[in-house]
Amino acid sequence: MKSSHLWFWTLAIAFLSAASAAQQTTTMGGGTAAGITTVSVRVTYQQNHRAAAGLRVTLVAAMGGMAGIRTADGNGGATFDAVGSGRYYVEVSGPDIETTKSDVFEAGGSNGGPYITERIEVRLKETSGAAPGAALALNVPEAAQKEFNLGSKEMDNKHWEEAKVHFQKAIAAFPKYAEAFNHLGQVEIQLKDGKDAVEAFRSATQIDPTLQQANLYLGQFYYENIQYKEAEPYLLHATADQPTSAKLLTALANTEMQNGKDDLAVADARKVPSLPDHKQFAISHLIVAQALTGKGKDDEIAKEYEEYLKEAPDSPLAPRVKDALAKLKSK
Repeated sequence: MKSSHLWFWTLAIAFLSAASAAQQTTTMGGGTAAGITTVSVRVTYQQNHRAAAGLRVTLVAAMGGMAGIRTADGNGGATFDAVGSGRYYVEVSGPDIETTKSDVFEAGGSNGGPYITERIEVRLKETSGAAPGAALALNVPEAAQKEFNLGSKEMDNKHWEEAKVHFQKAIAAFPKYAEAFNHLGQVEIQLKDGKDAVEAFRSATQIDPTLQQANLYLGQFYYENIQYKEAEPYLLHATADQPTSAKLLTALANTEMQNGKDDLAVADARKVPSLPDHKQFAISHLIVAQALTGKGKDDEIAKEYEEYLKEAPDSPLAPRVKDALAKLKSK
């Protein structure tokens, strides 16, 4: 782990605080004075334009982080009430379809409105060469599928304990049921049981490493607990799903640096300034500077310090960055 700058731990703590704050401002039910929005989603199959029922519909904040999850009803519908002001997109996923994302849209505020309808067409997967998790999902026994559907309905109604029981029964009937483990993890979050949520999500990713919500949760969990080696593979999957998330890329770059992968850290951190909302993650410049320390690249480090001070002049770290920049220039 790098230690040449004593202020880096302050940097990491500041990033975690900023990330948590960003997460809180984009969650459901967080309406501001600018207004709230009801988002209605209608999902159909591209092949025949029929309603796509039973699929997972996720509302995602454009900055990264799940804002809500539903299961499409018999008409392919899902509704998210009281969505706070911000930028979002909808993602639809399931064991036999290609994961599909909508364009980013505004909710609340002057550009959003009280009601938004997103119509999404999904395509069935080719059965040959499917991912291991998807192949298993296609062979889910009827009893397990029934319990999963019951759990999803209870989940939609926020009956968390009842949903938990059904997902556990689904897993008992089919121990390789990745989506049931994934949903169980989401329920455990609502029940404030972090330990069991971690176990459920880990089980889900062992069966299907591509599950987005599981990777997001585990990446954040291990990162916040300073377990960088454990966090890295989950953050890699999460950033693959959300390549324009400045928050995730910043966390991944810091993780890579802490794991001694300086070249990867520099490459990922340097992607951040070109992304939306990048100024909230100006700390990415300090990650680059830290990763370049001791490599004879003082001019590049100085530029990163200068960019940080332009983007975050009032940051608590700014005085220390100014001091570090002055020392570099005095050499």
